[in-house]
Amino acid sequence: MAKITGVTAGDGYLLTVRLDNNSTVTIDLKKKLFTARFSDLRDRRVFAAARTDGKAVHWPGGLSLAVGELMEIAAK
Repeated sequence: MAKITGVTAGDGYLLTVRLDNNSTVTIDLKKKLFTARFSDLRDRRVFAAARTDGKAVHWPGGLSLAVGELMEIAAK
């Protein structure tokens, strides 16, 4: 599985994930914001605070998405 080398939280709840294989994936999280798990990301400051440890994207409050989950969302 690829390693995350960077993450950028953009306008419109688009999350751009850079991988160590030189790929970039942009994931639209707007629809996820209305689920219990992702509702905290509706706060743009929380969404903008996205960080990575290489294995997942993390936000304040404990929410995280692993590489596999991100690729699953991107494939839909």
